[in-house]
This record gives sequence, C-alpha cells and structure tokens, in this order.
Amino acid sequence: MNAQQKIIDRLREYLLVPGEPDARLKPKWLARRLDVPERQLLGALAHCVRDGLVEMHWEVYCPVCGRSPGEFGTLKEAHSKVECTACESCFDLHLDRDVRVTFSATESIRRLRGSGGVPQALEGDSEAQTRGLDLLLIPSFWELFSGEAPADDESLHIGRVTILFTDLRGSTAMYQERGDPRAYHMVREHFAILGRCIDRNHGSLVKTIGDAVMASFASGAEAVRAAHDAQAELHAQAQSMGAELVLKAGVHSGACLAVRLNDRLDFFGGAVNTAARVQGLSLGNDVVVTDTVLADIEAERIENKPRVRVIESFNAQLRGINAPVRVHRLIEVEAETAPQHYLRRLACQTEAIS
Repeated sequence: MNAQQKIIDRLREYLLVPGEPDARLKPKWLARRLDVPERQLLGALAHCVRDGLVEMHWEVYCPVCGRSPGEFGTLKEAHSKVECTACESCFDLHLDRDVRVTFSATESIRRLRGSGGVPQALEGDSEAQTRGLDLLLIPSFWELFSGEAPADDESLHIGRVTILFTDLRGSTAMYQERGDPRAYHMVREHFAILGRCIDRNHGSLVKTIGDAVMASFASGAEAVRAAHDAQAELHAQAQSMGAELVLKAGVHSGACLAVRLNDRLDFFGGAVNTAARVQGLSLGNDVVVTDTVLADIEAERIENKPRVRVIESFNAQLRGINAPVRVHRLIEVEAETAPQHYLRRLACQTEAIS
C-alpha cells in the first residue's frame, strides 16, 4: 500500500468517527489532526473528491471587507468579476488572494456515520487558509481534474505564480541519430524524471509540449531546485538511458490567468510567456531566471545553505516583450567550474541577446 492510499484510508476512518468535525474542513487543520503533511493530504483529498468521499468548496472572500459573497462548486462555475453585496464593491477574482478551499464529507459518508454534518469549530478560524492556487499546485489535482477549468469565456486571475519551462538540447539530432522509437522512449523517461523532481519540490506538471515541460510552483527557489535535481538525475542515469539528455530550463514568477485551453485547465499570460522566452536563453545544465526568481532564492539563503550560484547576469531582449529583461544564469554551487560548453558559447550568446 502506497503512502497516498494510507492517507486516504486514514481520512475515511476519520470521517466515520461520530461527532468529529466533517464540514468546511480547512486542510491545514485536518493535516495536523491526522498528523500528515498538508501537501500529501491535498493529493489524497483530490482522490477522495473523485471517489465520492468528500466534496470540495471554492469559497470566495471579498478583498475589501473580508466577507464571503459566495462560493462555487467547480472552476467552471467561477466568474472573473465578483460583486460583494456586503460592501457593494466589485473585484476581479484572484485564485491566490480571494479563494479559499475547504472540504466536507459527502451525504453518503454521513449516512454511514449515522449523523449530520459537524462544521469545524470556530476557534479553527485562526487557521492558515489553503488558497485556490495551492490546490492547482498539487499533481493529483491536475491528474484527476485537468478538465476542471474555467468556462470558455472566463479567465481567473493569479497574482503571482512561478512558472518553469524546460526543453531538451539537441533533441532534433537525437531523433535523427537514434531513430524515432528509441528517442521517444528516452523523452518519456525524461518526462518521468522531471515529474518526480517537480513533485518533490512542491510543484505541479501543467503540460508537456513536444520535448518541453511546463510546471507551476509557489516559489522560485523550489522551481530552480526541481530543474537542477532533474539535470543531476539525467546525468546520473545517462548510462542506463543510453545517452545523457541535456536539460535547458528557465524560470519566472509573475501574474497570469487560469483558463480553459483545449478543454483542460491551463495557465496563460505574462508570466508564462516570459518563462518560455527565458528558457530559450538556457544553454543546458543551467537554469536562467529573472529578478523575481533570484529574489526568492536570496530570501531563502538567509535560512538555508545556498545550492546555486550566479555565473552570469545580463539584460535580454525577449521576443514579444518590449523592455529588456534582467536575467541570471545559475548552476549548482557544488560545481567547481562552469561546464565547458558555457565557456565556449557564453561570449557569443551574451552578445546576441544583450
């Protein structure tokens, strides 16, 4: 039995205990009650929603008065513009600012328990909230509810999210040299490695595009760690895979929209475009980041030993973006010297993009 199934079983046992709170449960409170990590609990809760053990509430709170003008059951029911009847204000709905997620036992579970719903105690109101965006950073949510997306004519704001883009260096040549079946198998293996590294660093794989991957994180430092972990694992597994796949990576943090694209949930907008363009500056086995991501890393240095170092900073003119963007090329701090292909290509690369 895997760890997630154990949490699902513990959650089911909890929900069947008479008298225990089982309505409007805050995930952080419930994680402490069950003594499990919140991120793992959220993954288990996604499975429990699918299996009919719990239902999910997307609760909206007004950024002006703090009261709740309502909720929605699915992202398809959400509206980008919300009117608060309490203070008569109108605001753009932000998934990371205005939406909190709670869970309740379903009616079928309550019938098994033999009692009605018991809301979480009021003293739990001081509990830190799980934002709507937090749920979108859980891999199980994307796996089970990728179709859980805003309506075609709606888009929901996200004030700040970190986007990681990766791609393989020289993949066209790899297909030509190894043939499509073998190259495709190697690309699939690299997707699996990336998925594990993204999940381990608290991110979520949003989609693959050819050989590229797009992932989302709450923190720029986590995204950079995920990229470096994947690069290290690809290097370590080069012999078993038959070749070393060189991973390019770019990271940016900023605002974007949650939208429906190709009948599934996706991210769209400035942060996504910038991250994709920044990835194009990567030479492989490095991670290129913007100022916002570097600030996350610097903030983390206060409490943790730094894992990365900046080997180059420059202003880049990115396609589709008017003003130059300040970017920084990072490698893991354990590396004694920059890889040789950096030294051969940095001069011409910098001249071309600065």
